[in-house]
Amino acid sequence: MADVRSFLDNLKNLRLVTFVALDHVRENRDQFVKDATGSQVQEFETDISQIRTLAEQLEKEFNTVEDLISKHPPVSGSVKNG
Repeated sequence: MADVRSFLDNLKNLRLVTFVALDHVRENRDQFVKDATGSQVQEFETDISQIRTLAEQLEKEFNTVEDLISKHPPVSGSVKNG
């Protein structure tokens, strides 16, 4: 059961880190666009490309887990949304 708890804890941590990152992007995007140098924009584009690739990989993993759950329902208890 520790592995299951660790998996869920890691998902919660990912959600928190993603929330904070999104908040920072929203707070700083206009200033970045106003003040960024050409090399900083290139760095931004590289980072965004890598983040998008990771987001696509995460989506595939989430879909795989959901598919596996639909084929192999939980052992006991109920599925809780939220």
